[in-house]
Amino acid sequence: MIALLLALAVPLAAPADTTLPHYPGPVEAVEVGGRALAVYDTGGAGEPVVLVHGLGSNLSFWRATIPALEAAGRRVVALDLPGYGLSDKADVSGTMADFADAVAGVMDARGVDQADLVGVSMGGQIALTLALDRPARVRRLALLSPAGIETFTDAEAAMLKGLMTPAAIAATPPAQAEANVRANYSAYDADRDGWILEQRAAVTARDDVPDYAAANAASVAGMLDGPVHARLGGVAAPTLVVFGADDALIPNRYLHPALSTAAVAEAARAIPNAEVHLVSGAGHLVMLERPDTVNALLVGFLAEPAD
Repeated sequence: MIALLLALAVPLAAPADTTLPHYPGPVEAVEVGGRALAVYDTGGAGEPVVLVHGLGSNLSFWRATIPALEAAGRRVVALDLPGYGLSDKADVSGTMADFADAVAGVMDARGVDQADLVGVSMGGQIALTLALDRPARVRRLALLSPAGIETFTDAEAAMLKGLMTPAAIAATPPAQAEANVRANYSAYDADRDGWILEQRAAVTARDDVPDYAAANAASVAGMLDGPVHARLGGVAAPTLVVFGADDALIPNRYLHPALSTAAVAEAARAIPNAEVHLVSGAGHLVMLERPDTVNALLVGFLAEPAD
């Protein structure tokens, strides 16, 4: 784990703040455990909500969420996890505990003792890990298409780790990358969703792409090695769980063809006081495909008192 969470706001080193399109601004950096992490902070006196992105993505994936939360009077803090976006990428462990430590370190850097936490996919697993290990830091918890609830055998986990190597990730051809993006949606719309491919082209043109690929591979291993399904009963924070009804990524359709997204969502009810929703006409990136529905759920849920 990150042993030291001393954090200091520093300018984001040029030219990193200009090399990725479709980012909100201004993006700053904070130092957490000797690593520079990119942060977008709307500021203000509103109650803070921290947004944690998923595998292979970055804070810009909250593009439809940030304005809605800010309009509701919230202070929004979105970060790039170690290894992703504009954050430092070298030597990322990929463990859920280290990522949770990084989120807590960003909160420390921004003067946030406790916040509502929203995570998508791997970010949901990280948010769950933080809520379980440091319950005092999390007021309310919102999980969008969360990883960590579906279970895998040791053999299945070994197979997935063998497929998701740094070399394989770095060598992903453009056609496969587009197919991967399309798989996140119930109905992919190039006009609405094509920005992800534009951004990916910029990501793969950067000098740090080998470290980015290594961080992604480590993250896959970290998710498989740090499941939270057996710990769900220990979540103290009131929790909202949202899945797209047409999620093609959770569950894993190749390994678990008989398991449905609805069944994974139902398993999330092991969280005490969990509120669970399936959003029709939405895939894995539910907050991008059905932003109005998800934003209404988030704003309403997060406005409630914690007790």
